[in-house]
Parts: sequence; structure tokens; C-alpha cells
Amino acid sequence: MQSKNKILIIDDQPSIRFGVRSLLEGEGFSVLEAETGAQGLSVITSTAPHLVLLDLRLPDADGLDLLPRIKAIDDALPVVVLTAHGTIETAIRALKNGAENFLTKPFDPESFLLLISKTLGESSTRRERLLTGLAQDRLVAEYFQGRAQSMTRLHAALERLAPTDTTVLLHGETGTGKGVVAHLIHHLSGRAAKPFVTVNCAGLTRELLESELFGHERGAFTGAVAAKPGLLELTHEGTLFFDEIAEMEPSIQAKVLHVLEERKFRRVGGTQERETDVRLVAATNKNLKEEVKAGRFREDLFYRLSVMPLTLPPLRERREDILPLVEHFIGHYNARLNRRVRGATPQAEAMLVSYNYPGNIRELRNVIERAVILCAGDLIHADDLPLGGVESWETSAADAAPRDADGQKQFLSLDELEALHVKRVFAATNRNLTRTAELLGITRTTLYAKLRKADPDFLPKENA
Repeated sequence: MQSKNKILIIDDQPSIRFGVRSLLEGEGFSVLEAETGAQGLSVITSTAPHLVLLDLRLPDADGLDLLPRIKAIDDALPVVVLTAHGTIETAIRALKNGAENFLTKPFDPESFLLLISKTLGESSTRRERLLTGLAQDRLVAEYFQGRAQSMTRLHAALERLAPTDTTVLLHGETGTGKGVVAHLIHHLSGRAAKPFVTVNCAGLTRELLESELFGHERGAFTGAVAAKPGLLELTHEGTLFFDEIAEMEPSIQAKVLHVLEERKFRRVGGTQERETDVRLVAATNKNLKEEVKAGRFREDLFYRLSVMPLTLPPLRERREDILPLVEHFIGHYNARLNRRVRGATPQAEAMLVSYNYPGNIRELRNVIERAVILCAGDLIHADDLPLGGVESWETSAADAAPRDADGQKQFLSLDELEALHVKRVFAATNRNLTRTAELLGITRTTLYAKLRKADPDFLPKENA
């Protein structure tokens, strides 16, 4: 079920916050409050609201100075400035600093609500524009399920950089979707109508990779009976994606660097320099800085690739997105396998939320495909979930375990494991007591007691 739009009010006057809160809650919005700029930035970082109402005069900051700091956290987050000291000059400065709109207090409630609705609608449209023309692409569609803050920021960064020709370096564990993001960058760029070509640097020998990239002339090596254009020619005006670039041989790295700097290359066995216009996107699951220190990756190429580095978070760090992804995958495999699975039982959902997914989204997708096949009825049960067996659950527990002063992992007791499980499910439901209790199969009272015992900071506010 979709959560209500969250609106943050940053205003130092309690009467203003109370009036705006009452007005917005009456329309079904979820309202957050902050009375200083510092509190506002903290709330934005921790809760990822959908819209901010910002007063210009705050005890610790000028609202106009706060705007860029808000946009630095989430460039796509819409901000409406509220002030009792409105002038045309102030309005222009607010809009230049990134505000979506400007209102002078006092304001008409009906006009205010219309503006809020319009601003939220435009914000939603901007985010959905990332999916324009890609509705049939299953991988891209799954990538945009959920609203984890880390992913919202990543979506905003992609929207800004995709239309440019900037070289992009993608970091992320196996299965986090680096190939999907590379496709997305291409589809959202001005090169979308041109070729998109993937080169897996780990799957080719040095000689074969060199020939595939740069092409070769007739007689360049044994078996080269005819000249052959390489991918740098065939991908002209398109996007070339180097997957697992850390595995590329140093001699090839030097030639790729030359292409990046000069946009020129020679075929293997050739003397003629050819020009190419390709956008390069690279991906790795390794720490390239460490590879540079170890002498396995060229430092100059690393810095040339790192013009726009993006890190894709592992699924265990965006657990609130797991259940939306599960729903998406069930729908996909229902259509593909001619099944009619409605969803998962609360116990199965709790298991899905708590698992650590060493294979990330790719692993979750495979788990749901098998579960849709295995389940006997119209609901996926815990027994239908092939989540890596006992060893994987032990690994999840070990990964979550605290470390001692020497950095050694300490084993968790059963009570500690239960507390960890409860906190994970509670966080994944956006701190919804009723939904969490349902998933865990316990009462709200029991859940509250367990949360109080596990960590008082996890308890919801009084009006939650």
C-alpha cells in the first residue's frame, strides 16, 4: 500500500506549524516539523519527505542560505518558501536558489492546498520522467520500485547527468543493478537512438578484447583474413559500457585512456588514426583506489573515469524497498508463468525483509521466481522461499554482529537476534506499528514492548 505524502514544515513559530499541520493532516498528508534549519536538515536526511515548506527567517539560518543545503541532500526534493516578509526580490532569489514556489503569509487555505497539490504532482512527474519510454523494460522498471532515500538521491543524480556526455563510473556489489543503470543512462541521453554495447572485461583475453574494441586490419594476426571494425566504430555516437573494468589488462587501459582524451584510435595492425564519438560508462565491484595502489589499474585512467562516480547501495541497506520489489516480481512472474499468486504471508514477508541478500536484487528476483513456481496456493509461504539455506542465515547474522576492540565479530544471542529482526522489519515498514505487528504475527502491545527493550530510539512518536 502506498504511503501518504510526507510534508516537512521548517518554521520557528509554533502557531504557524500548528495551523499548517492541521490544514495538511485534514487533507490526508503526513506532517513532520522542525523549528530550526539544523533540525530541518536532520529530518530531511533521516525521513526523505516528499515536500518541504520553508520559512525564510529561522533562529539559526537564513532560509535562502538553507535552500542549497537542502538541494544538496536531494536535488529533486520540492521546496515551497513561506514568509511574512515577501518582496519580488526575495521571491526571485528563492526561485534561483532552487525553490519551486513562493507564498507570503498569511495565505488563503484553498490556494495553499492547490499549490501543494500542484507542486507534488509536478515533482512526481519529474521522477516518473525517468521511466519515459522504458515501461516495457523489466529491469529498469524493477530498479525504480520503492523510495529508499539512497535510491531517491541516485535517481536525481541520474536525471542530471544522463543528458550530458560525462563519463560515469558505477560502483556496487554484484547484483545491485550496475548494468541496469548503464542502460538507463543511455536511454535518458541524447544517444538513446544509437547503439548501446556492453563489453565484459572479465570474459575476454587481452588479444580478443583488443580486437573487439579497436577492430583489426587484414593480416594483423593469424586468422585475420579480412579487416574488421571494432566496437569503438560500431558504437559511434552511442554508449559503450565496460563491465568489470577492474579486470581490463593494463595495456588495454592505456589505449582506452587515449580514446577518452583524444577520441581517436588505431585498429590492431593498422597505422591510420580513426575518430570515434562514444560515451563511456564503466562498472566495477572492486575498490579501484586499492587496485591503483596495488599496481593493477592505471591511476590516470582511474581519475579520467571518475568524473562522475556513482555508488549503488546493496539491498540490505534499502530494506524498505524489498516488499515493493517483491510485489513487482510477483506480478512479473505471474504474467510470465501464467500463475495467480496474490502475495506472501506475513511470516514470508518478515523473512524476505530480514534476509541479507549477498546477491542483492538479482538474488531477490531469482528467489521470487522460484517461490512463484513452488507455492501450492495463491500465497507464498515461508517454506516456499529458497533463501540460501542455513549457511546464508548464519552469514546474515554474522554480518550484523558487533565487533570487539580488536575488530573481531561477536556472536549474537537469541534475544539479540530477535531484537535485530524486529528492528529490521519495523524499519522496512517505515516504522508502522500495525503493519510490523502483522508481519511478525504479534500484537501491537507485544511489539511495542520488544521495541522498547531492543532500542528506545526505534519507538515511534506519540502520534505514530
